[in-house]
This record gives sequence, C-alpha cells and structure tokens, in this order.
Amino acid sequence: MIRTLDEWHALGRKRILSILSKSRVTYNRHLEIKISEAGPRLQRVMPMLLSNVIREMVRSGELINQHQNPNILSLPDFGKPGDAARLKAFIGWHELFLKCSREEKLCGMVLERIVFEAVLLSQKYQIFGSGPEYDEKGNLDKPPHAELLHYTGKTIYGGEKGAGLDLFLVHQDLRFPIGIEVKNIREWVYPSSWQVWRLIARACSLECLPVLVARKIPYVTRAGLFKHFGILGFESQFQYYSQKIKAFSDYKFDDNVIHKDRLGFADIKFFKKGDDVPDYFVKFFRDNLHTNAPEYYERFMNYLPVLKKYAIDKGLAEEKCRNRSLIYQQFKEEVGYDDPSDEE
Repeated sequence: MIRTLDEWHALGRKRILSILSKSRVTYNRHLEIKISEAGPRLQRVMPMLLSNVIREMVRSGELINQHQNPNILSLPDFGKPGDAARLKAFIGWHELFLKCSREEKLCGMVLERIVFEAVLLSQKYQIFGSGPEYDEKGNLDKPPHAELLHYTGKTIYGGEKGAGLDLFLVHQDLRFPIGIEVKNIREWVYPSSWQVWRLIARACSLECLPVLVARKIPYVTRAGLFKHFGILGFESQFQYYSQKIKAFSDYKFDDNVIHKDRLGFADIKFFKKGDDVPDYFVKFFRDNLHTNAPEYYERFMNYLPVLKKYAIDKGLAEEKCRNRSLIYQQFKEEVGYDDPSDEE
C-alpha cells in the first residue's frame, strides 16, 4: 500500500490527537517513539513528515505550545484537573533524560565501546587509536590519544580542538582507511544533518571511507545520500546506557524515562563490562562493511571534492550552520541529485 503525502499527514494528525487525548502533553521525541517506531509498519509516520504535521497543527491552533526547549505541546483544552501537574512532571522527566544522556561515560561511550568490541571480534581491520576502555570498577573512559587526529600527513577536520573520529581502521586486505563516527542519540539522522556532514568533513580531510553508526538512519539517508556518495551506515536500533545510569539517576531512570506512560523510550538497553556484543554488530563489521567497503570507498573518493566543498567550505559540518536547508539544496542542484521519498 502506497500512501500519498496528504494521507501520511492525515494519519500523523490522527495519531497525534489520539496520543494527546491520553497523555495530555507531548513533544517530538515522545511522539516519534509512539508514532514513527511503534505500531504496524504502514501506520508509522516518519519523523520528518511528523515534524511538518506538528508545525501545521501549531499554526492552525490544533496544538498549543505549553513549554519551550523542548516544545511541549497540548490540545487547546489544556487546563483540566491534573494537566498542570502532568506538564510539570513531563518537564522533569525530560530534564532527567537530558542529564543522563549528556553523561558521556554512561551514554555516548557505551555505544562506542560496543562498536569497538564488534570491530575487534570481526578480525578484519587494523585499528589506529582505541575505543573507550573499562577500568577495574567497570567505568568507561577514553585513553589518551584514543582518537586519531593525523593520518599520512593529513590532519582531520576540527583536529585543532582535539576531536577526531570515534574509531579509525584500515581494511586488512586492501589497506584503505575507514573512519567511524558513533552517535548514541535519539534523533533520526537525516541527510542534511550536521552529524552526517561532520562525518563527511572528517572523512574528506583524511581521505577515508566514512561510516556512521546511529540508532536510526532512515531510508532517505541510507538509500539516498549514503548509497549515492559512498557512505556506509549501520543502525544500532537501540539507545545504549551503562547499568550505572540507574544509580546516577537515583534509580528514577526506568520509571521516568523508559516507562510507557512517561517518556516511553522503551528501546533503551543497558550494557556493562562483560556483556556480549550483539551478533548483528559483529556481522556488520565482519561481513557487510568488509564486503561493501571497496565499492563505497571508490565512490566516496570520486565525489570527495564536491563533498568537501559543502561540508567544510560551505559549513554544513558545523552544528550552527546558517541556511542549512538552502545550502543542502544548492549541493543537490550542483551534483544533480535528489533525496528519495522517506516512505519508499
């Protein structure tokens, strides 16, 4: 069944109203886990479309902003008994989630460690630098010089700030370089995002194959930009945290962040020293990456000059890039490329 854009918008509106009739308040990440990631496949409205629906509903007055940063939304009838308390609680749950997700050693480094272990288990690559390491108490940290900043006389983009790729590999058979960026975030990674273009900038500067590991990489990114320009992506499918996040949050994390009646981030998984790396991680690095890397590396190198122009010279690699949508559109026009539909 193929839906028209209007039909997807109508479905998104219907599902948002249904959720708010019960939860009373919501925000984009809360809606994504319930609408974009749950239910029958043909009922799942992708985040980019969902954002458009939300904007339309706010403009028309069907949704009301009750709080900014994040924009917490309600129906126009907000003010019933219990609504104010629910809003206050919702803000608190979100703030707890932000506090925990910003703890690199308890969140970001956890997925980096899983990827590092998967690469080691694949036995297909030479590793330059290192991933995060555990100490005797099971705490994660990055050893000095873990992130490679220079390779064959070239300096990585942003290297003056001491930041490199999360992992840097060399293909054991063909000896070309591979740079891996790991994003343990809730956001779906779309083609014009700074996360994608920061990876591209770093890969251009070191002339290596770019590989992105993230929780969700939609079709429009994987089958569009990545396939066309020689970038490989791997979906972790889950957001990973250290078991120690429970004590860090005063044991409120499960009840307030994961519980379906609160933020509802039910895809979160916990990982600790000694846990087995999921098989599909190892399979990606042992089979998929190893097999597809030569073709993708050649493609990326062919497009490197124009990718570098837009990532670095035009600023798409910067998080606060002004006119991002306009610059990305200019990039597509220059190379004669257009994104596929996110629903294909």
